[in-house]
Amino acid sequence: MKYCPDCDMEFIDSVQTCTDCGKILVDKDKYFEGKAAREAEEAKAEEDRRREMLESMTEEEKEAMKEAMEEAEQQTRGRHRGAIPEPTVYVTRAERYEDLKSSASAFWIVGAALIILAVASWAGILPVNIILKLMFTVLAAVSLFIAWKTGEDAKTVKGQIKEETEVTEQLIKWFLENYTPEQIDEIVTRENGELQDEVLALKRIALIQDIYVTQYDLADQGYVDALAEEVYSQLFEEDEEDDFEEEEDFGEEDEAAEEDGSAEGDGSAEGDGSAEDEQEASGEEAEKKEEGAGADNASEKAAADDAAETETGDDASADNESGDDASASDDSTGSDEN
Repeated sequence: MKYCPDCDMEFIDSVQTCTDCGKILVDKDKYFEGKAAREAEEAKAEEDRRREMLESMTEEEKEAMKEAMEEAEQQTRGRHRGAIPEPTVYVTRAERYEDLKSSASAFWIVGAALIILAVASWAGILPVNIILKLMFTVLAAVSLFIAWKTGEDAKTVKGQIKEETEVTEQLIKWFLENYTPEQIDEIVTRENGELQDEVLALKRIALIQDIYVTQYDLADQGYVDALAEEVYSQLFEEDEEDDFEEEEDFGEEDEAAEEDGSAEGDGSAEGDGSAEDEQEASGEEAEKKEEGAGADNASEKAAADDAAETETGDDASADNESGDDASASDDSTGSDEN
């Protein structure tokens, strides 16, 4: 930033001369060095003048001067306390129009109600004294006049809305076309060094305000503040929102990747579980087959034993029959011999 050594005004680097006095601007370091030297010289000169004046004054004059200085200092402090400017908030023409229109409507309603009361009181419907009758009448007239005047002001302001909007859009467009966030940060960093985020934001807004004041000589500080805030939001807050959205996208991608990994792990676990279940089922089927085969073998063995026993019984019967036949033959032979 550059400064005017005479007017003590601050300018951006692209400005070479003061817009008020036309003097060539100086750098920041040179300005403050010169300012400190001037203040020291002025303080020294003021002290010399005061000492000379006190030396030439009598005691009574010194006492009177001291009282006058104290009184003047008190008055100055009081004026300064009352003259501290409060932060200004710019009200756009559109907002002003809405306020005036609402006020006019309210006064029309109040005026109509007062007219009804006045008519009712003068007609004898509302029994009141003459003072209240006059009061209703006067208040009704005043309310209707204020409503009419406010409505006219609202019409005037409404006609200025379009012009203000166009001028504001042109100023914002001019700034966005001539300055980038990188240029603003470069200027702020060059003048102030590395800053914290909160301080950096304030310095950015202050620089935008200075640029508007030096380029367009805008007198309404509230309007300058509104312009600076709007430009700041378009230059920096949109980039911050984009960065935030990118971070959210990255976070969502990471969460999706984790969910996919979890799903794959669950699938593998389910696959392993299915394989184990299949193995168990196969083992059970094999055991059942072995048990069935054992049962079949036992049945076959029992059947074979039964068949063997049956054959043995048949052989024994046959042997008995042969014995009987032999006995019969012997009997018949003995009979013949006899």
